[in-house]
Amino acid sequence: MPPESSSSRFLPTTKLYINVSILSIALNATYFSYLIHGGKLYDVGKCWSSYVILLLPTIELLKHQYVRKVLQLEAAAYGSTKPSGSKYQSKRVSPLKEFGGILFVMALSVLFYGFICLVLGAPIEQYEETAALAATLSVLTIFPIILFIGYSETLQLLFSETFELRTPLSASYLTLLKNNCIGVILGAWGASVVAPLDWDRPWQVYPLPNVVGAIGGAFGMSVFTLLSATYFALCKSGRKRSMV
Repeated sequence: MPPESSSSRFLPTTKLYINVSILSIALNATYFSYLIHGGKLYDVGKCWSSYVILLLPTIELLKHQYVRKVLQLEAAAYGSTKPSGSKYQSKRVSPLKEFGGILFVMALSVLFYGFICLVLGAPIEQYEETAALAATLSVLTIFPIILFIGYSETLQLLFSETFELRTPLSASYLTLLKNNCIGVILGAWGASVVAPLDWDRPWQVYPLPNVVGAIGGAFGMSVFTLLSATYFALCKSGRKRSMV
């Protein structure tokens, strides 16, 4: 009997984490390369005069399509008010209403992140830069969750209303998206340490460190997820072989 390949021994959740992490790393690395080699790095802090920020939702849409078409994940949820084990079918929402709901949740997210930036010391007069940073944080954290579970379920999640996804694999992917949020926020916050340094470098100007830190945080979390998922899967596979 031929030996199993290493990928066939991985659990579905491990395969999901590895595949999505590799895709995220590739897309984020491509985006960074475009910013650096295309001379667009200093445009990431502009909302009205630059289009580079629009590439971020495009990247998230590509990842979402990969999850839907290739991995065939369904994000339909059992409602929190439905009894356990009920065959609850998610309501059909018109595309126009869904689009409006996405815009509404994204607007709330941008306002929330903008308020947090102001509380943490962002210059009030630099409203375009703050809007760019808030939009970047919203696209990297809230937008992927909206694409996966919908705007109404995202509101439930944000306001701590529990709901249950249809399959364990979908729940694992939602956990992956939550972990990505942690990486983005930590990256944006940690990058603030370069702002007060008296080096007078152009890359220290607000909000460039924070925007790059947010994208770098997403990249770093993908790398961490890939390495940790692969390591634990290989360790578990090695223990099984030693027991045979």
